[in-house]
Amino acid sequence: MKKRKILAILMVSIIISAFVSGCANDNTPANNSEDPGQTPADNTASEPKVGGELVVGITGDPYSLATWNSNDMNSSMIMNLVLPALMVTDENANKVPYIVKDYNISDDALVYTVTIHDGLSWHDGVPFTVEDLAFTADYAVKYKLGYGADMYASVEKTEIVDDTTIKYYLSSPQVNFLSQMGFWVDIMPKHVFENVDDPANYDYDGLGFGPYKVKDYVKGQYYVLERVENWPLANDGQGAYLDTITFRVFPDANALVLAIMNGEVDVSGSALPIAAQKQLEAEPDKFGIEKVNSLGFGYFSFNYKNELLSDQKVREAIAMTIDRDALVNIAIQGGAIKMDTPISPVFPDLVKSDIKYPAFDIEGANKLLDEAGYSDTNGDGVREGKNGKLLEFDLIYRTSTANIDSIANIFKANAEKAGIKINLQPVDPATYTDKVVKQKTFDINVIDWGVIDDPDSSLSTIYKSDAALNIMSYKNDKLDELLEKSASEPNYEKRIEIMNEFQKEFVKELPSINTWVRINAYGYSKDFDGWEITPGLYGLMDVKDLVKVYKK
Repeated sequence: MKKRKILAILMVSIIISAFVSGCANDNTPANNSEDPGQTPADNTASEPKVGGELVVGITGDPYSLATWNSNDMNSSMIMNLVLPALMVTDENANKVPYIVKDYNISDDALVYTVTIHDGLSWHDGVPFTVEDLAFTADYAVKYKLGYGADMYASVEKTEIVDDTTIKYYLSSPQVNFLSQMGFWVDIMPKHVFENVDDPANYDYDGLGFGPYKVKDYVKGQYYVLERVENWPLANDGQGAYLDTITFRVFPDANALVLAIMNGEVDVSGSALPIAAQKQLEAEPDKFGIEKVNSLGFGYFSFNYKNELLSDQKVREAIAMTIDRDALVNIAIQGGAIKMDTPISPVFPDLVKSDIKYPAFDIEGANKLLDEAGYSDTNGDGVREGKNGKLLEFDLIYRTSTANIDSIANIFKANAEKAGIKINLQPVDPATYTDKVVKQKTFDINVIDWGVIDDPDSSLSTIYKSDAALNIMSYKNDKLDELLEKSASEPNYEKRIEIMNEFQKEFVKELPSINTWVRINAYGYSKDFDGWEITPGLYGLMDVKDLVKVYKK
C-alpha cells in the first residue's frame, strides 16, 4: 500500500484572480482582508485567550440539525462546529485530514485504510471511535440518507483494525472516496442511531464530538453552542477560545448587515452582497471584510417531471435567454465571474476544451421555439404547445440568496421576450429544501452550489440519474456511463478526456444551466481577532479556523 494525496484543486486563487481582473467590479483579490488602514489603538491585537461570546448572523433558518437528512448550507455550517468533518480544505482548496490522522489507498483504489485521532469523545462521554465510522457507512446506505448513501454505495465491507483504524473495501475503484465522504458526510453516533429505524423523523438533539456542543436553540430564532474544554485538536489541546457561539437567524442580508453595524452581531456567517460589503467598508475602524473564491456556482435547473420542461427544445430555448453579463455585472454587481461551461472555470484543465452552453440569443430562442411548434395563438405574449398548454413556469428560489431578486427578475424579463412566462416564487430556505430537494415539486429553480469539488471524478453525486441530488429527475444513460468511468479511472489525463465527453453530452441534454461563480465576502467586528478564511463551504465559520478566533 502506498500513501496517496487526495485530489487537489490546483491553482484556484490564481485562476480566479485572473478572471476577476477582467471583470468590471471593485472586488479586491479573494482571500485577502479588506482593511485599508491601521487598526486603532483600542482594537490592537492581543494575545489569544479563552472567553468571550460571539454572535453570528445567518440568512435563513437551518432546515435541521440532522445534516444527513438535507442538503442545507446553514445546517451544515452550524453543525461543522459540533460534528467536524474527517477531511477539510486548506488555503489552496486541497482536501487535507482533520479528524483523520492518516490514511493509505491501495494501488488499485479498492481499499482505503483510515486512522483517526484518538482522545475524542461524544459530548455525552461515550468515546468516538472508528466503530462510528463503520456504522455511518452502513446506516447511510440502509436508510438512503441523501448523498451519504451515494458516497458510501461502493463500500462492500468495513474492517475494524483497532479503535482508531478502519479499512473500507470498495466494490469498484474509486479515486475520490475519502475526499468525498470525508468532506461531505458527518459521522453519526452509533450508540444513538443504532436504535433508530426512522432517521428522517427522529428528533436528533445535535449530539456531537467537536469543539462545541449544542446548548440551546429555538428554530427560526437562534442556536447557541457551548465550548468543550480541552478539545484535543484545537490550540494545542486547549480547545477553542470562545466560550459560546450564538447563531442568529435573519430574513435577508440587509437585516443582517444592519445588525452587524448596530453591534448586535459580530460576524456574518452568510456571504454578503456588494452593497452590504460597502456599508461595512465605510467604517474600517470597526469592521473588516474577508473574501474567498467560491468553489461552487450559481445555476438554473429544470424539473423533468414537468411535461413541457422535459422537451429539450424548451430547455435549450430557456438557456438562450440567460444573459450572464447582466446577471454578473448588474444583478450581482460585479461580485462574480461568468460561467458558460458545465464545469467551473476554477478548474482550468477541465475547461480547456471550451465546451459551452448555448449563447445568449433572444432572437435565436424565438426561432427555436417557432420551429418546435410553440406559438402564441391568442396574442397574449405567452406561447402554447401543441396540446394547448402554456409555456408558463414557476421559478422557485430562496429569499436568503444574495442578489436573488435582481437575478430572478432579469431571468424573468428575458424569458418573457421569448414568449415564456415566468412566475416568481420566493420562499424561505426550509421551504425551498422541502419543495426542491425533498419533494421535487417545482418547475425551475435558481440557487448556488456551496462547493462542487473533485469535478474530474465526483460529479456523479449530483448528475448521475440515480443520484439523491438529481433534483431534475432526468435520466441519460450516456452521462451515467461517463460519470461512472470518471469516478474509477486512476489516470488524471484520461479523466479529463472522459469529462470532455461528459460536457459535450451535458450541453445537449441541458438538465441545468450553470451561470456564475461568486466571490464570497464576509464581514466581522474588529473586537475579535484570529480570523482566517480558506476556500470551502463555510467562510469564516469553518471549524479549523473558528477555533482560533478570540475576543480582544
